[in-house]
Amino acid sequence: MELVEETGTSEAVNLSESDQEDKRGCLSHCLEPLLKDSTILEMVCCGCGDEPSRKVEPTTPDQGSPTSYSEKIFVKDRSCTDILALIVLLILVGGFIFMMTNVAKKGDIYRVINGYDDWGNVCGRVTSFESDPKFHGKGGDYTKKPYLDIDIESTGVKKRTCVTNCTPNEFKFLNRCLHKKVSDTISSLIRTLRLDSFYNDAVTDLGIAWHELIYLLLISLALSLGILVAFRYMVQYVIYIVLIGAVLACIGGTTYLWLAWYQEKKSLDRQEIDPEDSSLQPYFIYAIIMSVVTVIVLLVILVMRKRIELVMQLFREAGKAVCAMPALLFQPIYTYLFIGFTVVAWIYCMLWIESAGDIYLNKKNHVHFKKDALLIATRWYNLFLFFVACEFYLGCQHMVVACAVARWFFTRDKRRLSLPVVKGFGYLIRYHMGTVAFGALIIGIVRLIRAMISFVQNHLKQYDNAVVKGIIWCCQCCLWCFECALKFLTRNAYIETAIYGCNFCTGGRKAFQALSSNILRVAAINSVGDFVLFLGKVLVVTLTVISGIYLMQKKEGLNHPWIPITLAGIFAFLVAHCFISIYEMIIDTIFLCFCEDCEKNDGISRPYFMSRGLMEFVENSKKALRELEQGSAAA
Repeated sequence: MELVEETGTSEAVNLSESDQEDKRGCLSHCLEPLLKDSTILEMVCCGCGDEPSRKVEPTTPDQGSPTSYSEKIFVKDRSCTDILALIVLLILVGGFIFMMTNVAKKGDIYRVINGYDDWGNVCGRVTSFESDPKFHGKGGDYTKKPYLDIDIESTGVKKRTCVTNCTPNEFKFLNRCLHKKVSDTISSLIRTLRLDSFYNDAVTDLGIAWHELIYLLLISLALSLGILVAFRYMVQYVIYIVLIGAVLACIGGTTYLWLAWYQEKKSLDRQEIDPEDSSLQPYFIYAIIMSVVTVIVLLVILVMRKRIELVMQLFREAGKAVCAMPALLFQPIYTYLFIGFTVVAWIYCMLWIESAGDIYLNKKNHVHFKKDALLIATRWYNLFLFFVACEFYLGCQHMVVACAVARWFFTRDKRRLSLPVVKGFGYLIRYHMGTVAFGALIIGIVRLIRAMISFVQNHLKQYDNAVVKGIIWCCQCCLWCFECALKFLTRNAYIETAIYGCNFCTGGRKAFQALSSNILRVAAINSVGDFVLFLGKVLVVTLTVISGIYLMQKKEGLNHPWIPITLAGIFAFLVAHCFISIYEMIIDTIFLCFCEDCEKNDGISRPYFMSRGLMEFVENSKKALRELEQGSAAA
């Protein structure tokens, strides 16, 4: 295992005998649960990353031996965490593979793609025969009949037949032959909406303006990088503009409402308007509400003014981290590639599941395929694993970013920092895959429950029961709030795991304690900081759209210029979201590292790891800065 930071031979730490005894004691502590009866419980909280002897002592840049610090923060000698959660995830994947084998036996994906006739024969395919004589029409070579002819009446589907080609009064759609009366209905709807030539015009416009689309994509990329640079050097001006704008808007809105109420009251006293048409009471209520909001906003800004300055400094520190580790900005690329692959796999499995079923005859003696309880469970299983997989990929990204930024924060001589992103990825693969799996499983379960409630809600639309609808709506709202809070806590648990190498439960507890003890700072970061990041996304999209308008004005032959401009705006938002989401995770990691640094060190006997800018936000900042300056002068 890696015991010290790999920053050169001059910083190697020689372990004393007491340190070696501590490490043997820690190893015994990790292996002790395996010798007891409560093995499963202990496997959940595997890893002794919280033990002081598991943490590397901080060293100054000019010293190669351990200092006399009583606390150690960033852990480099780690053990695997939450192994049981990773095993459970692998078991779930294996169970899904087993269930899909059952789906493959009872299903045929071409039943959905090509369709099947009244006897269950798949059009354009060779269909196997059934041993049961009541299904005597099923089976045969239908490769020369690739199209499904559907005869639809007002009462529903009357007949389904595989045919060689569609008749003149029919049209082809997804290997189906539909009657032109359906086409006429669709065509009349398209003509009503004036969409008859929209599709062709859109394709033509994209073919003409594809060069400009590439330019706009590059512009959005450059703007996103520029926004990150601006966050580092000019974030204070952005935040001041946002706060001043919010205050002016509140004061202006309150003044306008009170003036409107006064004018309305004066007109009513002069009997210039009918009392029934008067808006005196609504203006009075709105003015009172706006006044309360204005007072709250002013008090919040007044109380959190010091915390808002901390937000500015965190943005600057995040900019330094990005400059030191530019590879962090490329993390969303493989994350969203994996998510895209998972979406394709989920759709493919869903098609197989929807095609599967036990053969039976309905009341019209038509062959259909009915799903049993196992197939219905497989449908929900597929959705659950999709949720878990997406959260797992995002959790891996968060863990890599947190490990890299935490290593950067707790390294004194950052010039000697080598490959922090690669080492963070190594920590993830070697130690913390189980922790990410733990968080993904929890969030996946909550999202599955929400999906089930939505399914029940859709099926209850046919019943006019306001009480049931209200209860379900409240459940959805509560679960949505719970999911948002759970995601927030999970992200911060990953950061604590990245710092201490602890398991998910311990990381969540540490994160909750750190956040609850700095609640005003957290409120400032989540309000002002998130709003500034949102403004960054809006700015990138706005400037990209303005550039698109300028470029499209010079392009001739466009029928609908707003189509490529809108597409460029969507691309710009996705690009900005990828970059700024990484920036948000960096800020959260630096903030928790700052909180842990304040808790473990005092800046005098145990010097802080934080920068001089962050030292201004601790209680003993003057003493800490004086000690730091004296140490630098002595060196």
